[in-house]
Amino acid sequence: MRGAAIFMIVLHNFLHMTVQVKENEFYFSSIKTDMLLDSLSSFSSPLIRIFFSYFGWYGVPVFMFLSGYGLVMKHERNSSGGNLSKQRSRLQVVPYLWKNFLKLFVLLAPCFLIYILISRQSVFCNLSIAQFTMTINLYRPRMIVPGVYWYFGLTLQFYILYLLFYRFRSKTFLIAVTFLMMAASVAVELFADDMTNAILRHNSPLWLPVFLVGVLYARQKTVLGLAFLSKHWGVALMAFTIIWVWSTINPWLWAFSPLFVLPIFGFIGVHFCEGKGLSGFWRHLSSFFSRCFAYLGEISAALFVCHPLVRMLPFREYMGDCFFLVTLAYAVVCVLVAIVYNKCYKMVMHKLLPR
Repeated sequence: MRGAAIFMIVLHNFLHMTVQVKENEFYFSSIKTDMLLDSLSSFSSPLIRIFFSYFGWYGVPVFMFLSGYGLVMKHERNSSGGNLSKQRSRLQVVPYLWKNFLKLFVLLAPCFLIYILISRQSVFCNLSIAQFTMTINLYRPRMIVPGVYWYFGLTLQFYILYLLFYRFRSKTFLIAVTFLMMAASVAVELFADDMTNAILRHNSPLWLPVFLVGVLYARQKTVLGLAFLSKHWGVALMAFTIIWVWSTINPWLWAFSPLFVLPIFGFIGVHFCEGKGLSGFWRHLSSFFSRCFAYLGEISAALFVCHPLVRMLPFREYMGDCFFLVTLAYAVVCVLVAIVYNKCYKMVMHKLLPR
């Protein structure tokens, strides 16, 4: 899931600069939806380019879900049998916050510094400090450069908020917060102006439903209806895909679209990448893609932080009729840079946080 998500994000952040169709990420715009439908009906751009431009950002909610899931698996499993721990005192607040801040800072700082040095944009000192400390989301989210890096501030907020949900683990409490934030998300989307909507969605409250679904999923031994859906995964995948696509173009459902995309990634990950129900050539092919996406998942953090810098290279100047070749070259360079950056990042973190 992580590999597929970063694959979508990396291609989205490149291809959405090459077509008129833009994504509805931080607010819903009927104009963008109309442009999507017009482009699809007129075949004005390659379908794959339109898809990644409009839908590619939905890899981001997958990372939010996995953040909640991962924090539970890391901090709420006991050391003996893997069961959820009932104790609340094991997580030491200050070391936990410092370690997670340091992980994000070391990941972000070199690439952001390089961006400042080579970009032509004016970056003010106070805003640079706010971005290095990942607090800029709180008051100047529109000034984040490159814009992709808004996710660092959001992730830091999730780490902080997890302390609340680590202390209060009541299922009722989590579900109540989830539904409350879902209602708030719909209200903001329908009644707030685009600027307010965008500012609020650069911070964690309106994204909490996706994060908390990850927390809830990790804490449940069984999920109601999951066995039935797994048995009829083909029909379920088709149904969720239809619901998700409809929600991305419907103003009343758009706020729920990040939730609807999660089971799609889950079904694809289990039944395609793991090759369940497949045989022969198709099983070998799914195994190959599984290994590829698993590796992308391993270097996903480095891919995320590096690809905005790779995007600054003059790939678009050679787009023309060589769309697939240029996009492939961009993707390959992103992966190669991320491999090197990931190795350096792990070396630094090993020195700073030895086990």
